[in-house]
Order: sequence, then structure tokens, then C-alpha cells
Amino acid sequence: MQIYFLHHSAVCVVMDEALLVFDYFMGNLGDGMASGSISDEEIQSAKRVYVFVSHSHGDHFSRIVFDWEKLSRNVTYLVDDTVSYPHESAVKMSRGETFDDGYLHAMEFGSTDIGGSFYVECEGKRLFHAGDLNYWHWRDEGDANYSRQMQLYFDREMKYLRANVQDIDFAFFPVDKRQGSGYDEGADMFIDMMKPVSFIPIHFVNFADTLEFAAKHLSGDTKVFAVNKNGDKLL
Repeated sequence: MQIYFLHHSAVCVVMDEALLVFDYFMGNLGDGMASGSISDEEIQSAKRVYVFVSHSHGDHFSRIVFDWEKLSRNVTYLVDDTVSYPHESAVKMSRGETFDDGYLHAMEFGSTDIGGSFYVECEGKRLFHAGDLNYWHWRDEGDANYSRQMQLYFDREMKYLRANVQDIDFAFFPVDKRQGSGYDEGADMFIDMMKPVSFIPIHFVNFADTLEFAAKHLSGDTKVFAVNKNGDKLL
């Protein structure tokens, strides 16, 4: 298994039999995963391709992913039901719904923004991609009522996740310094509650932010990866 951080919240997990692509939004196919994009050749050579779309925000989704089925007959789209899509082959999912084709099992969980998040079991590995699920408190903007409401939403989603998922090998979760003070509280709470084996930051501002967050968790049981560049091969 290999994991590539592509850009922002887009990651690609390379399994023995498949590519799992999460929240790909780059406008054009590029030179390949090592450059932070997906190439024609990588789609064509994969035995299976699973494309996960958590929601329709422009930094998580591009309609270009639907062109990949022209390159391979073995592309499966697992798409949150708030996303508009141009053909019937996409599997439409919402919170609590599952998909299972005998090779890959997926369940959609909620978000504290639009769309959802995905838990995936494939080839004995357990993955979670948060999409825009986070404790988006924006505390420094001074709206205490909003922060309290977001705390309730985040707690609700975390309890629902904990009730349905026991173990996570690799978690992809936002660590976004735009929130200012307490920017990583959601990530800390996620690690404390779910105790993933490995945690990979997404939705961050600068690569240095991931190094800072990883250093903070050096003594913990969860291994936190720092991301150094787009196209970084983390595993």
C-alpha cells in the first residue's frame, strides 16, 4: 500500500488491486501522483479505481473525475448526494448509507459543513477521509453562539462515528490554521476519541503547519505524518 498527498484535501491510496482517490479537484490530469495529480496512465493501468467525492466545494471536487470512466471501464464513483453529477453511474450516498462490492466496503458519515465523510475498508486496511468534517469554531471571530453550536455538531458527528467504527488505520483530517487560536482542536479531539494508528493532515494552509502538528504528537500513540509537498509519498 502507498499513500500520496496530492493537494489540499486530495489524497490517493494505492492498494494492490486499486487506486482510491479522495476529493480530487485539480482541473487537469497531470504528470502523476508524484507531481500532485493523477495521470491518464495511472487511471488506465489500475485494475480498479474508486473515486470518493465528499461534497461539491471547489477545493474538494472537479467534474474532471467523471472523465476518468473514458479511460477505464473499472471506475466506481462514490459521491455524496449533495453533489450534482452528470451521469447515472455514480453511486449516490448519504450519511449512514453503505456500499459493498465484495472488494471494498464504504460507509458515509456526516460533516459539520456540507456533504459527508467516508470510512473505507479495503484489502484489510481501514481508512477515514473527513472531507470538511471538523470543529470549525472560528473562535477568534468572536461569535460565541456559533462556536457553541459548532461544538454540538462536531460532538454529534464524533459520537456517531465512534458508535459505528472501532478502528482506523489511516485518517485524513483537516488541520486548518485559518481558524486562528485552537485551529487544531478538532484534530486533537478526533485523535483522542478515535485513536487512529496513523493521522495525515489535510486542508491545511502551509506545509510547515503539518510539521508543527506532527511534532506536537510525537509522544502519542497515533503516528502523525508531516506533509512536505504536493505529491508527497507518505507511505
